[in-house]
Amino acid sequence: MIEQVCSLALTYAHHEGKVAFEWPQLVEGMVTLESGTAIGIDYVPLETRATAIHEAGHAVAGHVYMKGRESVRVSIRMRGNSLGHHQALEKEERFSRFRSEEIGLIIWGLGAMAAERVFFGETSNGVGGDLQTVTAAAAWMVGASGMGPEHVELNGFRRNGQPRRRQPAEQQRAEIMRRFEEIGIHIMNRASSGDGGHSPIGAVLADRDKRRMVAQIIGQAYMKAHHLMLFNKDKVEHIANVVIEKKEIYGDELVRLLNGANLQIPNVDLTDDNVWPVL
Repeated sequence: MIEQVCSLALTYAHHEGKVAFEWPQLVEGMVTLESGTAIGIDYVPLETRATAIHEAGHAVAGHVYMKGRESVRVSIRMRGNSLGHHQALEKEERFSRFRSEEIGLIIWGLGAMAAERVFFGETSNGVGGDLQTVTAAAAWMVGASGMGPEHVELNGFRRNGQPRRRQPAEQQRAEIMRRFEEIGIHIMNRASSGDGGHSPIGAVLADRDKRRMVAQIIGQAYMKAHHLMLFNKDKVEHIANVVIEKKEIYGDELVRLLNGANLQIPNVDLTDDNVWPVL
């Protein structure tokens, strides 16, 4: 791979009239090998902004919830069949993950969908691959790793500090889990099952109880992604604007941009009807 990258970098350097490659050509060679050759076209303004918001959603969700990984690239240059890319790599070589890390990957996958919803009130067809990935990841958590949805903590108060109408805690939890499941099923129903009927993932989704758990996991993850984007909307937009200006951002520059945004995780009262998004 290193030999291929250097060969590509030298090709780019020669094309630019240089006798040797430098850092920009080396990076371009790496990205070409990973994601394909950049296609030199410009998107229309709406599509440019939508793609930048989409990728900023991934980058923000990954930066906040994937603690073991670091963003290395965000791009709105067309490569292969993708209008944009966000890549985050593990900081250390790992061979297993805890439940919180698996959930972090699902939140990252849903970050783009959440960002599109927050900014545009609807989603594009660009979220299709993300939804297939998170459905498979959640099914694998339930079917192969014995991981289910997280326990719901209730605070019992409205945002204005006034106690809400009394309701048995277990009844509240059941209603909240039903809502998580409703969101998850909505997202799962958008994902193609492919040959799911002949795979372990398909077997999980075909089981009513396991499918419910998968949907609840996805619903919980989407709620986290949605409120992260909503609470930090101005910061997500700033990141997207920088991406629009630069087209591609790499390495330390991207990490500084995300760190500088000072992203915050909001405290959400799940017993408040107003916090639940409509999909």
